[in-house]
Amino acid sequence: MKNWIITIAVIVVLGGAAAWFLLDKKNSAQSASATVQVQTTTAQKGKLEVAVSGSGSVTAPSDADVTAANTCLVIDSISVAAGDTVSKGDTLVTFKNGDVVTAPYNGEISSVSVKDGYGASQGTILLRMENEDGVKAPITRGDAGENSNRSSSGGNLTVDTVNVKEGETVKAGATLASFTDGSILQAPVSGTITSLDIKSGDYVQASAKVAHITDYKSLQTTISVDELDIPKVKAGQAVKITASAFPNETFKGKVTKVAKQGDSSNGVSTFDVTVKITDPKSLKVGMSTEASISIQSKNDALYVPVEAVYKNNNEKYVLVPSSSDDSGQSVQKVTVKTGITNDTNVEIIRGLKEGDMVQIPRVKSNSNSFQGQMMQGGQFGGGNRSGGFQGGGFQGGGFRPSGGQGGN
Repeated sequence: MKNWIITIAVIVVLGGAAAWFLLDKKNSAQSASATVQVQTTTAQKGKLEVAVSGSGSVTAPSDADVTAANTCLVIDSISVAAGDTVSKGDTLVTFKNGDVVTAPYNGEISSVSVKDGYGASQGTILLRMENEDGVKAPITRGDAGENSNRSSSGGNLTVDTVNVKEGETVKAGATLASFTDGSILQAPVSGTITSLDIKSGDYVQASAKVAHITDYKSLQTTISVDELDIPKVKAGQAVKITASAFPNETFKGKVTKVAKQGDSSNGVSTFDVTVKITDPKSLKVGMSTEASISIQSKNDALYVPVEAVYKNNNEKYVLVPSSSDDSGQSVQKVTVKTGITNDTNVEIIRGLKEGDMVQIPRVKSNSNSFQGQMMQGGQFGGGNRSGGFQGGGFQGGGFRPSGGQGGN
């Protein structure tokens, strides 16, 4: 019985080994059946554009809290003009609430910075005076004299009238509310009042938030750009924007700001680029975006796919099909000079003309299990990060190079 068990075990082991060998041989044969083949394309002329891309989200550039510290006094009259000589205590500016700014010393009015009807916030320069020693100094709204009705800094303000409602759209400078001391609160930016937290009769601390304004008509997006690409990005460049919420729609934009300082993570630095959306249409604050900044373009460029160009040391070349007496599969190596490139195409400055046929490598399995471009060393390397070249020569069967010509 023991001998029978040993014999059966040996048979099982030998059978398994034989099955493994046959299966491996079959897989090797299938793998060997994958042959390098080529397809061809022609050199074309048209617009070639190089772009830098990034993702971000829609924001509003004008998005501000409004506090009672932004209140201002309306100027009723200005009693002096540039060149006037004044004595200490003379009236310079009178506000509609009765507050008066007087000359702090004897001197001459050098310049006047405001006009009747202007609103002056705390610290606003009203005019400049030159004293008897020739020293010029600004006179501000905070220099009001003894006749001031303004409550002390940090004290409560009493709301007299509220002039707007939540949801209303206002322009910068519009009066939002007035206070019992004669001061008014103006909108610091244009936009929609998204919140309003005061009503007539309320006591408000000068530092308290009383409203919030967001400008939904002027939108922007901020994207992160790689440190190798940021030198190519300039204010004013055109931008194409897409949003996840509108997959079939493209929005136009323009670069308005390029950060001078980057953020570093895992050894790579990125810089924020602010893009104004010139036609927001239905975009809303918070929507995710993809932005493509056009950094270079040519309208009549001769170009071929990037995978059609190879590099060997300092030489760049393409493979051009040529006639053959035997198999008809020979190609000619043509040296080319390249120009601008993007992820898809590369400009050919010298070596080819429009309509010239070039070869593009691909791998095709005889069993049709897969098919795709062959990305071996030696082909032209595109991409936003480097825009350079990679590799050495193309390796594969199905053709044989024969000589070379073309540009340098």
